[in-house]
Amino acid sequence: MKRSIRARLLIWMFALLVPLSTGAGWLLTQVFGNRLLHDIDVALQEEAETIAELLGTRAGPEAIAELLNHIATATDRESQKYILVTRAGEVIAEVPRDAREVMRSGNPALRIVRYTSPDPPLVVTIAVSAAAALHAKQRLTSLLALGIPIMLALCGLGLSLVTTRALRPLEDASRQLDAIAGENLSARVRVRNTNDEVGRMVTVLNRMLDRLQRAVEELRRFTSDAAHELRTPLTVLRTGLDVAQSRQRSADEYRAALADALAATDRMCHLADDLLTLARLEGAGGLRNAATVDIGEIVRELAAAWRSNAVEDGAVQREIVIHATTEPGTCVHGSAGNLYRLFNNLIDNAHRHGARNGSGPVEIAVSARRIADRVEATVTDDGPGMAAEDLHRVFDRFYRGDGVRAGQPGTGLGLSIAQEIARAHGGEITAANRDGGGCVFTITLPATSSSVNS
Repeated sequence: MKRSIRARLLIWMFALLVPLSTGAGWLLTQVFGNRLLHDIDVALQEEAETIAELLGTRAGPEAIAELLNHIATATDRESQKYILVTRAGEVIAEVPRDAREVMRSGNPALRIVRYTSPDPPLVVTIAVSAAAALHAKQRLTSLLALGIPIMLALCGLGLSLVTTRALRPLEDASRQLDAIAGENLSARVRVRNTNDEVGRMVTVLNRMLDRLQRAVEELRRFTSDAAHELRTPLTVLRTGLDVAQSRQRSADEYRAALADALAATDRMCHLADDLLTLARLEGAGGLRNAATVDIGEIVRELAAAWRSNAVEDGAVQREIVIHATTEPGTCVHGSAGNLYRLFNNLIDNAHRHGARNGSGPVEIAVSARRIADRVEATVTDDGPGMAAEDLHRVFDRFYRGDGVRAGQPGTGLGLSIAQEIARAHGGEITAANRDGGGCVFTITLPATSSSVNS
């Protein structure tokens, strides 16, 4: 059975205080009782020495008898004293007359002190009843036996009240957290005191709820955008197949319909591949088979590949001119395939947005250089640039801007994938407009030690 924090605190308190208070009470009674009996023994010892000294003088029998009677009937301890003086085994003084019998009675309450005087050789035995001291000890024991449970009960009640008050913010927070569901993730737990432990914990919980809300909103937006992106090629595919199946057609018409269906299928496959790439990158799988990679070499390879694509690919309507500038010492530790895809996505994005006059060649500048312990690479286009709101959202998934959505193909995931690849390598991408027109994407990645020696 799970116990509450309050119950566990009470159990631990009693487990600690019960043996401690019991032990302290027992020690107190022992010390107090022994102290009373010790005081009695010390007083009796002093009186026995006084008697022995007096008997060693030339005091007369009357003076000695008067002293013994005075000591025996002293009322400082409210009890009769018994005095027995012997020399060589013979009794020379006894007060009162039954002192010997009383001392031999074995009364446990009787305290007996014996003093032997060497000169003259006397044995003085003096006894007194310690019933008052023993009674005081017993009374203290009874008070402690009654007071300790009362003290423990009061401590338990006090601790219960204190813990109830201290834990009330936690209980309130738990009720508020329990009321937060997927429909009202904007609700937050009220913080009563930001300086105590509960307040700091609630503050951390609210921050976690902020992150959770953003993640859920991104997931909903991602799901909605993915459904929207898939709906278009699926609609094209279904419409084309329905039209092709509606009546008998020629072989050329069937081939055209199949070509449209194949294009829609390619678009869905490309979208699924991009989504899978994002999932792998977010799952910390982006740096598998990591090794030392030269960013300058990747930039040069991509520049050559895009130049040849511009000539061979009939779908490209404009010439692509890529200016590649690299410096030595641009090695990073990472996945060559993913880094290749990062720069390829950025060049493809520059190709789509380049040539601000809508005709003529698309000029793209790609550079890579070493700055301190970082490798900095840039991809620059000569397009019209981006609106201010696009600069803040350009890396969002499926976000391509209204104009791009209307006139350009693509899934809207290329820049998101590029950003995730950079983050997986400990780097970052930023986008900005150039003063002279166009947009520049800056990639910073941590350099490897081998970059220094290259």
